Amino acid sequence: MSVIDFLFSWQIILQPLLKMIRRLFSTLIADYPPAGEFLPSAPHPSNRQSSGGGADVVPPAFRTSSLQSLSWLHAISPCFPVSGDCIEVIREPSTFYNTLLDKCSVARRRIMLASLYLGTGSLETQLVAAIHENLRNNVQLKVDVLLDFTRGTRGERNSQTTLMPLVKETDNFRLSLYHTPVLRGLTKRLAPPRWNELLGIQHMKLYLVDDTVIISGANLSNDYFTNRQDRYVMIEDRRLANFYANFLSKVQEFSLTVGRDGATRMHDSWTMLPYKCAQLEFATEARERIRTYFRSVMEEQRAVCEHADAQQADTWIFPLIEMGQLGIHHDSLATKQLLSGCLAGSQLRLATGYFNLTETYMNTLTNDCQAHCNILMAHPNANGFLGAKGPAGGIPAAYSLLARKFLEMLKSSGQNHRVELLEYERTGWTYHAKGLWYYLPNSALPNVTLIGSSNLGERSVNRDLEAQICMVTNNANLQRKLETEYQNLLQHATTAETELINRPVPRWVRAVVGLFRNFF
Repeated sequence: MSVIDFLFSWQIILQPLLKMIRRLFSTLIADYPPAGEFLPSAPHPSNRQSSGGGADVVPPAFRTSSLQSLSWLHAISPCFPVSGDCIEVIREPSTFYNTLLDKCSVARRRIMLASLYLGTGSLETQLVAAIHENLRNNVQLKVDVLLDFTRGTRGERNSQTTLMPLVKETDNFRLSLYHTPVLRGLTKRLAPPRWNELLGIQHMKLYLVDDTVIISGANLSNDYFTNRQDRYVMIEDRRLANFYANFLSKVQEFSLTVGRDGATRMHDSWTMLPYKCAQLEFATEARERIRTYFRSVMEEQRAVCEHADAQQADTWIFPLIEMGQLGIHHDSLATKQLLSGCLAGSQLRLATGYFNLTETYMNTLTNDCQAHCNILMAHPNANGFLGAKGPAGGIPAAYSLLARKFLEMLKSSGQNHRVELLEYERTGWTYHAKGLWYYLPNSALPNVTLIGSSNLGERSVNRDLEAQICMVTNNANLQRKLETEYQNLLQHATTAETELINRPVPRWVRAVVGLFRNFF
């Protein structure tokens, strides 16, 4: 009998042991600071009308209309009231690229790009060239790029080498690389490229040009510009742009700065190397800087929301972040609250490129959510890991196995009639879209969307830096755009239940998925 056969045969006996090993393994490589309270918690449902950050700071639309059930959002995040007419929903990767290219070419004051990495192909080179040319012609322009250290320096030709000509030429260009404090010691010295990314990465996708903000889940590389389906929302608003510019500057403070010689150094306001100082000390200080900034903005925006002009807004944006390794759990708490607060008769559309929902999300969807739900995920043929070398090649099968287990959980709870699983498959394309669309009772169009970098999975909550927005709207035109966006994804989707049940999963994947699911 092989080792895999032995593990499979004794699966029931080994499950508790595997869970224990997983917890121990996570503890050994991650010394998280106590989460504490990042921002105030959402008020209890029975007390939302009288709390929610104070009735005086909740806009009228959230007090008397169908949006009243969402008033708790004002207690947990800064609120940016805007006009829905200033928001564009981009549907195609090529449009996302061309929009970014055009805006970077004519930016007047600032460009700030935060992504996992920048690719090295022709489209990426053209984008860098446009920024470079603009810098040469406009001495007032400041450009900041924030990438992940491990992903951005992988290989001889990489994100850093692509951007070095700009670093060397002008002080108006700054390249920052976030280095997780978990990657240190023997692990940092011995873990090979790709593997060292398992421990934690900078995963936010925020693209800021002057007063325009593009929130997305897409990276800056060829696939995401051509045939990798994602989501993209473009917002024209100075206050929101300033918020994200200052927020990214805070993250740059505890990231590494690349000098003209190509070497990395600490930010001028930071004194701890992430891989040498005490991990807990690094995480605690970084968390406190982000928390202090968020709380100050909450106070500022409460005053803004009381202004007469803000009372006329028809759309409200609530920034959400997640930095589990720094002890910041914000987006995940808001997402759980949103799922559990879905009203009877409402509809919920979830999407994730990688089906690895946390146990909290799965339990909430099964036991607390009252909405009728669709969950759209990548078919193995549309998964970016399909055909990958080594263990990564088993990741699509692992996602299928996790989805099957969730389906079994729904059936055992008698909730499978309320939750439907769908898979996206499109010839020549991969799928990376994530977020949600929420339809209040009697609404044919979405009233709420979550969009950003989070995949709603274990990594997003516990390992990576994530950013997304919760957008609530009464603007009928914007609601139609969001509905069109979802229907555009749905046209390539099919019901997954039958295929999930019958899809073969390698035995070695079944044996290890429970142990390593919070790494992918």
